[in-house]
Amino acid sequence: MKKLLALLVLAVVFAGIAFGILALITPEPPKKPELPPPPPSGAVSAALLDGNTGDILAEKEGTLKVYPASTTKILTCIIALEEGKDKLEQNAVITPRAMKQDGTNLGIRPDMPLSLHQMLYGMMLISGNDAAVSTAETVGGSYDRFIEMMNEKAAAIGAKNSHFANPNGLTNPNHYTTAEDMARIAAYAMKNPDFRDIVKRKTYPMTYRNGIYRNVENRNEFLSSGYAGANGIKTGMTEAAGDCLVASAERDGRLMIAAFYNDPKRWVDVKSWLDYGFAAAKAEEEYQAQLAAEPAIYKFMNRMLGKEPKEVHA
Repeated sequence: MKKLLALLVLAVVFAGIAFGILALITPEPPKKPELPPPPPSGAVSAALLDGNTGDILAEKEGTLKVYPASTTKILTCIIALEEGKDKLEQNAVITPRAMKQDGTNLGIRPDMPLSLHQMLYGMMLISGNDAAVSTAETVGGSYDRFIEMMNEKAAAIGAKNSHFANPNGLTNPNHYTTAEDMARIAAYAMKNPDFRDIVKRKTYPMTYRNGIYRNVENRNEFLSSGYAGANGIKTGMTEAAGDCLVASAERDGRLMIAAFYNDPKRWVDVKSWLDYGFAAAKAEEEYQAQLAAEPAIYKFMNRMLGKEPKEVHA
């Protein structure tokens, strides 16, 4: 009995020594990359979101409430595509209310009917405030019901610090968002192929029901900037909101969304922030690959020693 006990003690000692030696020779697990701060931005509020993971990669006062101006139309458009999909080829409703909107307009008229689908191109490319109201009244059945739909959809997406009071972004104290919220809304919208087709167009031959068409040009200069992967989304500008931009780019299946509010340098900032986002995503992918390639015995030892990080796959 004493001999057996001695053998057990000896085995435990040897196991302890072996564990200690293994602990000493086990390399540290791969280290998570430490990213520099995001590039400076002229925006009052900005946010950068990884469209694949939904993670906010950078922000500058990202939760500050701001006037969204015409970036509001991102939400209007995706609701129209989802909730109004059975009406896309029907004539859009054109009311006096729609035709009397302030600011930039498409110039809609009852004697020049458009399908709802064509109206969306006019709303997103030219940024027609009248087209946005026409879209709202067509899809919602009434203007007020569509506003309810906007706030319901925003909450469902996770934009919890926003409230919408109109479909086009004209200034209203009860109409506000945040850069982070709008980045989330944009990322959600970009999952819809029809939405992507609209916002990527530099120009579009918008066809009226009577066969007449007009070539409309997108006001989003980012699409024509030469930035690799640029594929959307929407500009905005009012006196209260300043210059605004929600932009997207995709490279090798990785979608980046950047939102800037009240930013006189939006066309410059968007490139530097998206570059930062793609670099951050690449660094994270390489880190996850290193974690996955770590030998099982090292992974086991580092986990026992409390050193192994939790793996997160994008």
